[in-house]
Amino acid sequence: MGRVRAGGLSRKTGINPVPIAVFVLIAVVAGAGLYAWDYAWRRRQEAATKPPPPDVLVRSLIENIIGQQAVKAVALDEAAGTVSATFESATFKPEEAEKDRQQWAQRARRFLTAEARLASDVILQVPEPIRTQVPALGAIRKVTLTIVYRGATVATAVAERGKEIQVTFVDSRLK
Repeated sequence: MGRVRAGGLSRKTGINPVPIAVFVLIAVVAGAGLYAWDYAWRRRQEAATKPPPPDVLVRSLIENIIGQQAVKAVALDEAAGTVSATFESATFKPEEAEKDRQQWAQRARRFLTAEARLASDVILQVPEPIRTQVPALGAIRKVTLTIVYRGATVATAVAERGKEIQVTFVDSRLK
């Protein structure tokens, strides 16, 4: 099975395996690259949809109510079902006390109680979609809040599931 070429050399006829091998090699390398890219992409997507840790979520829930950068500290004890949080008051304004001290103190107590109630309710009554993704938030039974103004404690509050919130005013101007 050979043909004679010019010059008297014979040539084999049939299929040359080199281009086939090159094609198969390119297909295998491209397939492996696509598989690796897809695997890495899926891992990034899983990491992006994973809920944050419970303490980060508690901080975010309080900041959604009180204000950005208001939460100074959050401690979550999953075993005991308790949360302790410290945040800067958004409504406490002692500079307004100069006008009418008695009326200002009543308004400040009312506003601080409202802040504490809102912050504790958002933690104790976590929406169902969040609770299913982060079961530790559904197990919280007690919230202890410390409300500060410029680093000084103004009030503390304790809220338990099914009970009325208890607010204690620490600042002497509120008594």
